[in-house]
Amino acid sequence: MRRPYQCLVAIGPTPRKSTSSFHLLAACGPKLLLLSLDEGEIVSEWGSADAVAEVPEDDEDGGGERPKKKQKTAAQAKPANIIKLTISCDQQYVVAVTDDKFVRVFSLFDGNLCELSQRCMPKRPCALQVQPDNATIVCGDKFGDVYSLPLLPEAALEPGAEPAVATQTTPEVEGKQAFKPSATNLTVHTQRNRKSLEAQMAQKAFSAKKEPVKFERKVLLGHVSMLTDVVHATRSIDGTERGYIITADRDEHVRISRGPPQSHIIEGYCLGHKEFVSKLCIVPGTDLLVSGGGESELYVWDWAAFTLKRTISLSDAALSIRVTGVNGLLQPDSNDSVRNPSNAKKEIAVSGLWMVPCRGQGDEKETALLVAVERMPGLYALPTSRLLPMHGKELGLTLLDLDHPPIDVACIGDSFVVTLDAREVGQDRLQAYKMRHVGGQTQAGRMECTQDEELEEKLRSINTYATTDIRAEAKALDDLLYGVANLRKRRGWVDTEKVGDDDPEGEAGVEDVAED
Repeated sequence: MRRPYQCLVAIGPTPRKSTSSFHLLAACGPKLLLLSLDEGEIVSEWGSADAVAEVPEDDEDGGGERPKKKQKTAAQAKPANIIKLTISCDQQYVVAVTDDKFVRVFSLFDGNLCELSQRCMPKRPCALQVQPDNATIVCGDKFGDVYSLPLLPEAALEPGAEPAVATQTTPEVEGKQAFKPSATNLTVHTQRNRKSLEAQMAQKAFSAKKEPVKFERKVLLGHVSMLTDVVHATRSIDGTERGYIITADRDEHVRISRGPPQSHIIEGYCLGHKEFVSKLCIVPGTDLLVSGGGESELYVWDWAAFTLKRTISLSDAALSIRVTGVNGLLQPDSNDSVRNPSNAKKEIAVSGLWMVPCRGQGDEKETALLVAVERMPGLYALPTSRLLPMHGKELGLTLLDLDHPPIDVACIGDSFVVTLDAREVGQDRLQAYKMRHVGGQTQAGRMECTQDEELEEKLRSINTYATTDIRAEAKALDDLLYGVANLRKRRGWVDTEKVGDDDPEGEAGVEDVAED
């Protein structure tokens, strides 16, 4: 079984090197690969196993059991998978998040991946973005907090310095004291509390409290619910460019806050979702925001005015235009359970929203919105010029058929690359496409999609890269690639007779605790 690429980022020619070419950065489990599209070869590689090797090594002069235990612990440590990947606006730095809660910064000055710093966050980050100043990272975690971090810690700025490691450490306790709970058998009466007391008495020592993180970090804002996505937007007000932070959470909220240093000021909310919001996408050059989540509709907002402009039905789109990757038109299969509108409202979970380039009439440049639904082998497409209804007409989406469910999308020139959940040997995990907006009165929203064979030839080396892992289980890969549907709140667990007046919907007792 091969690992698919779970994260994808395109790197264009940098201002410092006008002759530099496009590169593609792909994350495959714990590995990070840099592909040169000019050479068609992988020019640099990094693995999180190298970070595991930074565990203190054995003392050569020491003996006994203690060094042997250290070596065994380091050998059993599993490499951390990369779960988030982004790049700075100047194309010079890459920021990655691994599932061991580390935020890692890499440089791309020499066309090679060089790790500059690694910082361990208190909770696992779920959203990541580099600010336009190319000096600040905005990081949101599942507990609802959004932080700002300097892109480069001071230690990483020194020439020839080793990667700066800033972790959340746990102090060693000398002469660990025996744990003595304050409760006793005389003060505990219920069976449940008595079992808890017995478990506490079985503890041998106090668990040391964690020290505060030892690197610069500022809290920008917070949600009382699980945070799902963070995007940065700008808007000109009285001739001044002002930044905003737009956040989404599990409790159907889309919040617009001011950018630093006034991020504590909430400008307003875009309210209307009835299920969790998982993805946000800003339409370039406009005040439009597209949001999607656990519903069968996309929401189009004027985020500056906090108003809903339109909803786009994904279940109706399953009955509209459907195209393959080679310009063929197919009729929708009524027996296809994945795209059956009767099940769409229950099963749809939007896992990705991207803006990609496309060609319009007369070969003018346009942009299109791509929408991915978790576990569905296809992409919905709609030109951004048709996001708002024109003359009262509701235009459907075009459905691009794929062989496997899409995971991530990256734009390269006039094309875009899709990474697919293709796990069998011989299947292409990356495919390249070009898109064209077909005009006309009857098919104003239709998109034509063709495979970019020239670009796919340059992707051959990364498609054939040996990432076969016999230890990779299907369930472990599913947990890594698919987690959006788990945001859906599970109702009906509690007996309706026991639900109090303060819980009219019967949601009492539902556990909505975020993971670390």
